[in-house]
Amino acid sequence: MEFEIIINPNFKIGIRDPEDTTISEALDNRLVNSQHFTMKWHDTSLKINYGTQIADGISDVVKMLETIKKKEEQFVVTFPSQAFFETWICKIEKCDININWDSRDDYRSITMKTDLFIQDWLKLLHQLRQVLIETGYNVTNLVDFDLLENLERFH
Repeated sequence: MEFEIIINPNFKIGIRDPEDTTISEALDNRLVNSQHFTMKWHDTSLKINYGTQIADGISDVVKMLETIKKKEEQFVVTFPSQAFFETWICKIEKCDININWDSRDDYRSITMKTDLFIQDWLKLLHQLRQVLIETGYNVTNLVDFDLLENLERFH
């Protein structure tokens, strides 16, 4: 497989902080920043932490999935994290997505089935939503929790 997201099945947040108002704040703590998921790109595996490296990029992942579902032919995704700053140039061709990881010279582009690519990201988003809910976070205490609601819209 050219691309895969491997979630950490033991990922936990800890205790809910009542001062958290965004997903990023809820995921930005010492416990979360020490836990990782893995993004495989060809023969390269990148360990990405659930806190500072992906927390700020959740809205970008959701926008990317929305853009794919709208069947836009070409678009750019930028993950804004200081620790995981990446730019992807994406092209949709029939049932496939082609991604060029533009910010690193040593990564090749990938082409894979669009629905498999979506499934991998949804696996991560479902996990984040479930862990946040188990910790006591929801739409009433996180202003952007709605990003993780109704993920079925991407199936």
